[in-house]
Amino acid sequence: MLKQASLLAGLTLISPAALAVSFCVPGPDDKPETTLQGGLTVQKRDNTPGGFQGEWCGMRQVGHEPLGLRGSFGDIQLIGLCAYASMRDPSNLALPTTGTSVIDMRVPSAPVWTQTLRTPAMQRAYSALEIQKTTMVAAFKDFGPDNSANNQTDNWFDIYDVSGDCLNPRHLATTSTASGNHDGWLTPDTNFYYGIPFGGQTIQQNPARIDVHVLDMTDKAKPVQLLNWNRLQLPPEVQARTLATRNFHDVSTNDDGTRLYLALYGGNNALGGNPADGSGRCANGLLILDSSDVALRRPNPQLRYISFLSWCPEQQSAGNFVDPDYGDGSTAASHATEYVIHENGRPYILSTDESGAGLDGEWNMHPRQRTFSRLIDISDDANPRVVSTFKPDVNDPDNAIQVATEQINGGMLHYIGFDDRHKMRLVFYAGANQGIRVVDFRVPESPKEIAYYKAPPVATTRTGENDFTRPDPRYDQDNCLVYTGWNQGGLRILELTNPEYNACMRRGVNGGGFLAGTKTNIGFDVGRANGGLGALQGSLQLNDRAADVKINIAQVSYLSGVRDQCGAILPSANAVQFNGSGTFNGAPASFRVCVQDNGEGNKASGPDRFFLTCTAGCSYSANATLGNGNIAVVQR
Repeated sequence: MLKQASLLAGLTLISPAALAVSFCVPGPDDKPETTLQGGLTVQKRDNTPGGFQGEWCGMRQVGHEPLGLRGSFGDIQLIGLCAYASMRDPSNLALPTTGTSVIDMRVPSAPVWTQTLRTPAMQRAYSALEIQKTTMVAAFKDFGPDNSANNQTDNWFDIYDVSGDCLNPRHLATTSTASGNHDGWLTPDTNFYYGIPFGGQTIQQNPARIDVHVLDMTDKAKPVQLLNWNRLQLPPEVQARTLATRNFHDVSTNDDGTRLYLALYGGNNALGGNPADGSGRCANGLLILDSSDVALRRPNPQLRYISFLSWCPEQQSAGNFVDPDYGDGSTAASHATEYVIHENGRPYILSTDESGAGLDGEWNMHPRQRTFSRLIDISDDANPRVVSTFKPDVNDPDNAIQVATEQINGGMLHYIGFDDRHKMRLVFYAGANQGIRVVDFRVPESPKEIAYYKAPPVATTRTGENDFTRPDPRYDQDNCLVYTGWNQGGLRILELTNPEYNACMRRGVNGGGFLAGTKTNIGFDVGRANGGLGALQGSLQLNDRAADVKINIAQVSYLSGVRDQCGAILPSANAVQFNGSGTFNGAPASFRVCVQDNGEGNKASGPDRFFLTCTAGCSYSANATLGNGNIAVVQR
């Protein structure tokens, strides 16, 4: 490890005492960070009695499926009440647990691993696991004996149909792609797959190296190679700026597939530059290509250059926000590029970086790490414009001395998820050793952190390390739950605790009537004051004449989407769970209640449902449809 004196040599930065402009304000039952935003001291990580127990603010863990502590978490995808979790670098392909896990999420607080998909690509799909509509694909890389990006023997690609029983997806085809698949993208219409190799020979070593390959998936059972592309097809002046980096990293498209957004790795990872004179340091950033030929099925399709936005400030076009903390722009490699439409209606790219300091962001490597997230306005895609950056305090170079003095590990913002791709407000960052960071971009120019969750390590986490988040977090809009993976700890399901950011907590529910086939009548009205943003309020009465039971709930302690076992009521946008306390035949007791509103009159999908179980003080339960009456769930 570097001595502190040598680490600080040449640094003239001053450590401010102030927190970041934005940070999560702890609430009841939160266990907030005790050092710089996003940081964790070596002392706390390694020397906490009983081990580091995690930190959180504005967010809670709802459920956990450790996946047998198999480690090597890759990516996570959701459809219906199923989750799929891939692996990155499994140590043993022969194990029956190696592959993409299929997880039953009918009870989010108690997920169940039901089977493992082990077709060739599913065994190690990493982040090239994608779902669009009802098609799921998986791909992986496998470099040949000369480490050439084009000499590959089994770049497997699997296609599944998830339109039926998502716990038993139907395998349609296995084929191979033209090159590796460190990352990939399935277009929203499911007709084309873009794959991104990683590693292998440089473009200087192999002018035929593939940077992007495209698979035509119109016939899901018989996909066809469509085209290969590399940066030598760029205009000469742009080509020259991109040659120094070995890799592209991430890819996405707009909704109609006519634009391609690529992350050019570059930065400290540029191989063709000269560190002495700084050449090659700006071979990083966002490359935008016109993919209309592919989307519109034109003959002899080509990918055509539109623009390249380097992270180096002097190479950015006029009007870009230039963050002074980023320095000369050379320390980070562009990692992720996600296309979103903000709730203001404008299209943006969300980006993150990778850094020479690595996932851990060890305190003695911190001065090398300036890895931020950018929000880039692409309304004019020929002139993309950086609107704002987000960086936790631990990544702010102004805090380098404090990081070194207190030995604070920092990690980095790494992968990206969001609440709604087409009406984005919240962004969920998988922050490597920073945990999940939740940032409110309601005002695009002024992002603010509103929540985070840092999980404790698990039994397989090595001494002197902390378990870290890896994949793109996925948001279940119907139930307001965040799904993410920890490298060793498996799948974790999280929930925001502030109703301003958790729409499910703003639901209100009321109803009454008789449960079908019984002599039990119910009546309830539960919600939050102040339009769904205030304190919980409401009550419930149940009278079961046959069992001589009277229940009164007078104090509501929780209200949101369904997360626990509720009989026949499953998590959905028209269901609510509320917990509370009161009396059972006059004696103190606690209860869990779930209700489901299945519509009214001719538009009803079936009868409304009601579930109640006693969680303390009694053993009573009710689980039935409503025979006479009505239940209404209202989203506020």
